[in-house]
Amino acid sequence: MPVNSGFSIWRQLDVWLRSLTPALITVVLALLPAVPIRLPGDFSTMPALTLMSVYYWTIYRPDLLPPPAIFGIGLLEDLSTGAPLGGTALVLLGAYALVLNQRRLFLGKPFALTWAGFVMVAALAALVTWASTSLLAFKLLRLSEPFLRFLATSTLFPLLVWFFIRTHRRVLPTLPGVA
Repeated sequence: MPVNSGFSIWRQLDVWLRSLTPALITVVLALLPAVPIRLPGDFSTMPALTLMSVYYWTIYRPDLLPPPAIFGIGLLEDLSTGAPLGGTALVLLGAYALVLNQRRLFLGKPFALTWAGFVMVAALAALVTWASTSLLAFKLLRLSEPFLRFLATSTLFPLLVWFFIRTHRRVLPTLPGVA
């Protein structure tokens, strides 16, 4: 038995755990909306945190957040928040497909372009969520809640991206990636 075989196992375990980081972050973000948080001014709109995570990781490391994980995370968020089962999963998968198709447009470009792209994806996600929820309720729901969620999501995006970038640089730099 080679002396370095233990090192190889630990190295493989390290790589495996590091590669789970994007999915684990997204799981935590999916569970946050279920936490009762009181904000000043009775502001209760929770930003679409999982959408931000799916958007970022789809551009920079789509190999580490594959569609089955996204689907499961979306279902987890729906279960934890009481949303219609599968709605968030489908919105996240739609965003994933859209961003994956256009990811080369964002790679190596200024953050302003990435943010603008996210604002468009967030607007589309809010509209799809509003339309599907209205369809399930058999009436047109007010647009104020989805609009506030869209604003909160778009505004908070740079802060979460800062966290994603830090995590990406510290935890994932040694992992082989998708170019």
